[in-house]
Amino acid sequence: MEQFLYYLRASLVSIRRAPLPYALTVFIMALGLGVFFANATFYYRLNADPLPHKSDKLFFPMMLLVPWECNDSTCKPPPVLSYANVQKLSSSDIPTAKAAMYSSDAYLRLDTKQPPLPVSLRITQRDFFRMFDVPVLHGSIWPDDSARNEVILTEALAEKLFGHSDVVGKTLLLDDKPLTVSAVLQNWQMLPRLYDANNRNYTNAVEQIYLPLETGYDMNYLSNSQSSTFDDTDYRQLATQGRTGALHQLQYWVQLDTPAQQQAYRDFMHNLATTEQTAGRHPAVINNQLTALRDIVTYFGGESGDIKAFALVTLLFLLVCLLNASHLSLNRYLSNQYELSLRRALGASRWQLQQQMLVDVLMLTLFSLAGALLIGFGGVQLMNYLWPANRLFAGWDLLLLSGLLVLAWLSSYLVTLYPSLRASFGALNQQLKE
Repeated sequence: MEQFLYYLRASLVSIRRAPLPYALTVFIMALGLGVFFANATFYYRLNADPLPHKSDKLFFPMMLLVPWECNDSTCKPPPVLSYANVQKLSSSDIPTAKAAMYSSDAYLRLDTKQPPLPVSLRITQRDFFRMFDVPVLHGSIWPDDSARNEVILTEALAEKLFGHSDVVGKTLLLDDKPLTVSAVLQNWQMLPRLYDANNRNYTNAVEQIYLPLETGYDMNYLSNSQSSTFDDTDYRQLATQGRTGALHQLQYWVQLDTPAQQQAYRDFMHNLATTEQTAGRHPAVINNQLTALRDIVTYFGGESGDIKAFALVTLLFLLVCLLNASHLSLNRYLSNQYELSLRRALGASRWQLQQQMLVDVLMLTLFSLAGALLIGFGGVQLMNYLWPANRLFAGWDLLLLSGLLVLAWLSSYLVTLYPSLRASFGALNQQLKE
């Protein structure tokens, strides 16, 4: 400890001898690290795996079940399915869990005297909550997938409406239809929201209200994300025509835990497509897709080119900053070369000089890390302003901060390594003459 304090005092003396070059070195280091970390925050979160323990077990099945001929192998199946096609896909007992879903908008209030509050809906089935590990705070999820006048609220919405979260059994008006709260979800945010990855929807916040799929159709809720029809189905008549016509608006997920289940479900999809083709309902070439959750953004081509470009630019900027900081550090070490050479002449080993260098690295790491955090925070706020849709991905966690600490230490070590080696391993006679 005494030796460390000596090295620390020696580092402070060296800093006071040339404070301006040292401050410039710290600023350049902090600038490079801060700018890089600001972009790395978004890049890390946008490419994170929200369900690492099951992202290779959740799959998005898609089939080219369309009423027109398409014999080109490049014809891709539509990213949304009709109600009738989902019923066919869900007829198999192979999946461990399965859920159809879509998103919509509605207005909510507690009684007719209140002004309506716009809310976002996730219209889905009961297995959705088990498949995507949605935490329940109060109440219970629907026991089956039948239509019921029940909703599930998020904790934040429940507290906003009622002032507290334990509101199971309470009644509210969703587009002036009375519904009962059956459960309240603990505050959660799936980042990225991969269960709805099409059209870059994975960057959005989770919905505020969850409604049974059959109830959503009965209430004529149309998807606010993507819908299309291949016949004369009236989208205003979801309760009737929406269940039988070619109105495509549903996403469908299945959980296949083992390779055997996955292969069995692929075979099931192939047999289903063959049956439909033989019946003449879907004359297009068979093109089935079973995309895993971890690959869904890539499949839909929704990866952000802006974030990737900034990641490359900021990495190059960091390298330039490190080269400039290393040059300044070399000049500082050369200015202290006589002192280092004198210590060598008095018996200090090269290892002892390297220990002094490690203390210098520690000092540079602490100063540059403090500056990088300030600059990184400012960079995150600027990116939030330029790309408001990415605000959900601006948070820092312990893993990110630990990464910045390691990067700051490694950068400080690399910046200090060559100058210290040159000062420690040069010819002693020549250094003393200089």
